[in-house]
Amino acid sequence: MRYTSARPGMSQIRDSARSDVGTITVTVTFFADLRRFLPRGADGPQRYRLPEGSTLADLLDTIGVEPGRDLTLAVDGELADRGTLLRDGADVMLLSPMEGGSPPPPPGH
Repeated sequence: MRYTSARPGMSQIRDSARSDVGTITVTVTFFADLRRFLPRGADGPQRYRLPEGSTLADLLDTIGVEPGRDLTLAVDGELADRGTLLRDGADVMLLSPMEGGSPPPPPGH
């Protein structure tokens, strides 16, 4: 197994299907301008290994996404927030913020 570590205890997996006890593996798909966070030379979904109990915020930190960055997050096809607990085998999508649609009506209308 080969790893590229962004933080102690968290790493990107390369060529490994084996999980160690106490860790989870998630698959991350980067969309639009967030593809710039892909590891150099990589393309397509990426797998990351994190400690059990990790959240989306932990994953984003591992990837190098700054804490205040505005983005849309989804886990297993459902919108999620940075506090969402990740499970082993989760599919995570990182998207540019969703915009558009109609603004909410003014109060009292």
